[in-house]
Amino acid sequence: MTQTFNRRSFLRNVGLAGLSLTASGLAAPHIARAAATQIKIVSNPGLENTTLNTLMDQQGYFNKFGADALILESPGATGPFDAIAAGSGDVCMVSGYNMVLPRIEQGARVKIVGAGMEKTALTIYAKPDVIKTLADLRGKTVAVGPKMGLLHALMLQLMKEKGIDAGEVNFVDKGSNDQAYQAVVKGEAEACCSSISHLNDKDGLIVLREGNMWEALPKYTFQTAYASDTAIQGKREGLIAVMAAYGALYDYLMTPEARVAFFTARKSAQKKFDEASAQAIWDFNQTQRPYSKDLSISDGGIDYLQDMFIGLGSSKRKRPIPEIADMSMAREAAKLLG
Repeated sequence: MTQTFNRRSFLRNVGLAGLSLTASGLAAPHIARAAATQIKIVSNPGLENTTLNTLMDQQGYFNKFGADALILESPGATGPFDAIAAGSGDVCMVSGYNMVLPRIEQGARVKIVGAGMEKTALTIYAKPDVIKTLADLRGKTVAVGPKMGLLHALMLQLMKEKGIDAGEVNFVDKGSNDQAYQAVVKGEAEACCSSISHLNDKDGLIVLREGNMWEALPKYTFQTAYASDTAIQGKREGLIAVMAAYGALYDYLMTPEARVAFFTARKSAQKKFDEASAQAIWDFNQTQRPYSKDLSISDGGIDYLQDMFIGLGSSKRKRPIPEIADMSMAREAAKLLG
């Protein structure tokens, strides 16, 4: 795990004066308490997360809310959760990892504490001469990721909710979002589930509008935020400050005023800048408004996730929400934002 934003940088930017700030009604005592507790935020080093981390640093929201935040990178789909479960981190604020609830059921002392991107930024791409509708996926090869990973699980849930027998679809593991997309471009599959970052690509693929996951699965929370029980119990003020910072970032990111800052962060995060991809992400954020400055997830949203994973066989039973989720810090953070 490598350090992205270190304590020295934080202290240099905030200084002692940071402890006397007031912002959005945030009182100085609250800032002092939050800054006294360092929060280790674990992040997957993928492009989207790196862009958000860079934008957070550019805009200084940690400073504004007095959050002493140390961002640590942990690669792989399971990396951030594994780190938090092992005590190496406190919270993951942006994660598409879809096995959080099953891992909690298996004994991980972790709880869902909020949401990152709420709407699912995935869609289904296909060869235009082969597939026109979701029903046409029957008998076809569809590229996804690992079995019961995010892409596969969401495709299974989509098929289930649309009354299509997933057993009639040949799902193949092609790895990542981008690899699944390239499998269709190369002719190794006839369709795929992949990121909306490819919406502006000129590879001759079509988008199945029935497969726009943010519309087809509106109850699914795309990115959950989760924290260790230890952090929830012992670092509450710091977690509230961190969540307020992210709420402010998300609110800003969905405004036209954020365009220059977003593209600057994206260029910094991506070695070979892909303008078409960046534009697709920007357009999605502006038109679909997938985030919320209130990071809390409703009880109904948590129940939907539980029912989904029980239905897919990843979880065995439904649990009382207090055993698996705690939205109290997200709600307190929302109050700081007004």
